Amino acid sequence: MAEGVRVEVKGLNKLTRALRKAGVEVADMKAANQRVAGVVVRRAVPITPTATGALAGSIRPAKRQSGAIVYAGGGRVRYARFVEFGTRKMSARPYLYRAAGESQPEWLDVYAKELQALMDEVGAASDGTGD
Repeated sequence: MAEGVRVEVKGLNKLTRALRKAGVEVADMKAANQRVAGVVVRRAVPITPTATGALAGSIRPAKRQSGAIVYAGGGRVRYARFVEFGTRKMSARPYLYRAAGESQPEWLDVYAKELQALMDEVGAASDGTGD
């Protein structure tokens, strides 16, 4: 996505590797990451600057195992990054980074619940030997 804006939560690769060692399925992390990205999308859409609504309509979560990723722009909406970061002639009007920051307590809570559920599954499936 060359024209768009991408927000990504860093540090999840290490967490994914640790969970994989513990026996957690990667597909489970994809679903958790998509739910977390959905939190940011729900916060971003109402605060996105609008003229036609196309920019807000282009905001979407990605389903990835490596992290919660939110995209904006692409296709006919080539100006997403310019609105987010500004230009020499136009001030920045952040909507994705602002949404990620403002919704942080909510998406951290979603992660905590998702990770606890995954670890509970691993614990229930283990035989207690540590193998």
